Amino acid sequence: MLETAGKPLSDCRILIVEDEPEIAEILFSFLTREEARCMVVRDGGAVRETLWRWHPQLVLLDMKLPKRNGWSVLTDLRETHPDLPVMVISALGDDVDKLSGFRLGCDDYVVKPFNPLEIVARASVLLRRGHMAAPIIATSHGALRIDRGGFRAFYGDQLLDLTRVEFLLLDALVNVQGRVVSRGFLIETALDGDAFDRSVDPHISRLRQKLASVAGAQVTIAAVRGEGYRLDVVG
Repeated sequence: MLETAGKPLSDCRILIVEDEPEIAEILFSFLTREEARCMVVRDGGAVRETLWRWHPQLVLLDMKLPKRNGWSVLTDLRETHPDLPVMVISALGDDVDKLSGFRLGCDDYVVKPFNPLEIVARASVLLRRGHMAAPIIATSHGALRIDRGGFRAFYGDQLLDLTRVEFLLLDALVNVQGRVVSRGFLIETALDGDAFDRSVDPHISRLRQKLASVAGAQVTIAAVRGEGYRLDVVG
């Protein structure tokens, strides 16, 4: 979500598709300093599911990726998300490569090595231009309603008293409408990936208690062994 005050990238969801850990860490570090919300995926095969689950507002895309290369990912992005801004960040710096990227529909093309501050500036420009599709700011699952614009959650007309992490966990669970969400994805989404596998469990436990206090047995979060969690809503 863009804000009229504060940092230009504040609360924007930025997906970093980069298989080199050092580069991904640099991008993540500089963008989160600007209060962006970032997620990193390491291969092209994970992009489609992440788009579906997380709804980023900007994609930073490497071209040399395992499982599925960036050219294929970019082609798919333009077919499924034509208004989603994409900045290619690649070691492929020939004019032919750049022209191919723009012909496939990228909005910007930066050649490695890069200045991280330039990436921040370019990302801000892409979002200011209004190229991004309007983000989904509200969604619901039964009587549960998520207001992303206001960072609020409701059960019926009752406002839930949630921490930031609890809100992000609930948002991720509501977004997939009863399907299982892996622990790893919840850690990336709510804890910025800086956690171990079981660290999400105490937050889920507290979220369960808060949901039970207003919804009773109408809303439950089920643990699915070896997979993750699923939100079930009755009515």
